[in-house]
Amino acid sequence: MEVNESILTESMVQNLIKQLPPEDQLLSLGEMKDEYDDLAESEQFGVVMSSVKNLKKRLESILFKLQFEEQLNNIKPDVVSVTAACEELMKSQTFSKLLEIILLVGNFMNSGSRNGKAFGFSISYLCKLRDTKSADLKQTLLHFLAEVCQEQYPDVMSFVDELIHVEKASRVSAETLQKNLELMGRQIKGLEKDLETFPPPQNDKDLFVEKIHRDVVCVFLNAVSPQFCG
Repeated sequence: MEVNESILTESMVQNLIKQLPPEDQLLSLGEMKDEYDDLAESEQFGVVMSSVKNLKKRLESILFKLQFEEQLNNIKPDVVSVTAACEELMKSQTFSKLLEIILLVGNFMNSGSRNGKAFGFSISYLCKLRDTKSADLKQTLLHFLAEVCQEQYPDVMSFVDELIHVEKASRVSAETLQKNLELMGRQIKGLEKDLETFPPPQNDKDLFVEKIHRDVVCVFLNAVSPQFCG
């Protein structure tokens, strides 16, 4: 009820869930509270546990809380890297200028065709720059652009210095990250729904709803969701 993590451990809660008697047996044990002193220790334990409302749901939520920090720590660095890289790309003036030059060169190459006056291009096109070669096959379009920038737009060559998180972010699997975030998001929403319908605190020591909401729901929303979705 207090969600005291100095006493509760992940293995302990897992075992409690695993060994938890069916609901009808818990109710039967609860009816034996007047005979408490005459019961065996295991039955006394059952009587006490049966007095906790929504026991199984509490244990499952507490287990999620105990495992939550590790899950969050596994996901958060990737979210931070990708978010920082995206912000750098959007704010970088030199990278923006480089894209303008690439568009200009592309329009020049395609002059006279329906692609010759394009207002933009797909970002995936950047990966094809090194595959587009000159007629004599001695130079790629990427090499040509590098020479143009070095000779005419030397300030653009510093764009790499403005994109310090891009390399790390490029190693993140977007698909895996998305799946992990969606899974955690569904778990958090389910937890929020359970907390909304949870019975009022049994007494002053019943801190379950307060602690689970503060330490899991709020932490997730503040630490991960705004960075990824905002």
